[in-house]
Amino acid sequence: MGIFILKKEDDGHYSVTLKVKGGHVMLNSIKHLSKSSCKDRIEVIRANAIDNLKYEYKKTFDGKFYFRLKSVHGEVLGNSKLYESAEYRNVGIETVRRIAPFASVLDLAS
Repeated sequence: MGIFILKKEDDGHYSVTLKVKGGHVMLNSIKHLSKSSCKDRIEVIRANAIDNLKYEYKKTFDGKFYFRLKSVHGEVLGNSKLYESAEYRNVGIETVRRIAPFASVLDLAS
């Protein structure tokens, strides 16, 4: 099972991190100006996570792999951590697809 962690950053913005059991980070959202916008983003992530076409497969200049989850309109919803191989990245995508729709929310921004 997974959990969305909503938090307020030091700069006053809000962000969401999707973690799996054991605490491993699977996805970090972009920053938001308001808590309500950030909460809304969780629902958008849930809705888009199940669609394989919403994932953008990426590679850094130094050979690391990661992915981006995008919305219907092509907006970046979140970025993954860096992976050592494309295979591990692909497992990360499958994990997000499986856990995001049902992940609970922990609000640390209160």
